[in-house]
Amino acid sequence: MKTRIPESVNCIDIHNHVSAGADGRLDRARAEALLDGCARLGIQRLCVSRPLTHEQPTPDEVRQANDTVLEAMAFNDRFIGFCFLNPGTAREAVAEMDRCIRQGGMRGVKLYHQYLICDPAQTAVMEAAADMGVPVLMHAGKVMDSTTRRLQPRLSHAGHFVQACRMFPRTTLIQGHIGGGGDWEWNLRELEARPGSYLDISGSVVDAGIVARTVATLGADHVLFATDGVLEEGVGKLLAAGLSDADLAKVCQHNAERILGLRRA
Repeated sequence: MKTRIPESVNCIDIHNHVSAGADGRLDRARAEALLDGCARLGIQRLCVSRPLTHEQPTPDEVRQANDTVLEAMAFNDRFIGFCFLNPGTAREAVAEMDRCIRQGGMRGVKLYHQYLICDPAQTAVMEAAADMGVPVLMHAGKVMDSTTRRLQPRLSHAGHFVQACRMFPRTTLIQGHIGGGGDWEWNLRELEARPGSYLDISGSVVDAGIVARTVATLGADHVLFATDGVLEEGVGKLLAAGLSDADLAKVCQHNAERILGLRRA
């Protein structure tokens, strides 16, 4: 039985995170543990961010969060940085993109649930991402329980991504964690006839067939390997999907390399 991603695949986890200690600096012990766990499972590189989950993070808070990611990138080059932003402060958000992406070498944008993906407030960030040639990864899900809906009233689902693809056709969008909870089958049905964005397979949900059905619905060219920090489950459900070698390479390596602008090893 396979327990790790094959060494022939230069696997990239498109959705993961680093954290800060009490002093606001990178928690290096946790970063080292994350890298060690990934190495054991065959994950070569990780796209990491440090999103803030409260209502309206200030520009200073956003900058501090991204400083942690820049520190992680300097700590180990297996970390690929994604820039967290609050689109509600549009001018400051675009300036932060310039600092983190153009100057700092990050390769993507991470958004949380401060706004829906299709909210016009996203326009400045989406247009800047297109101009810089970087993807936008969005925290997402089709939640069904009243508690989560109350806590995350602006959580984007697949229908919102379909709208966003029409609004921002130049921007590469990634819908986060099909296995993040909620009705993942609804999400796939919504996307089936109207593909456009990418979908990552992260999240702790390991329902039978979740990865195989995602690939069958969207096609391997639009699916990205990710764990969102849930390493063993992420690799386990990927290997259980029984993908062909060609599809496995697309999901784990080639799609990410293409949208991140990385050369193949």
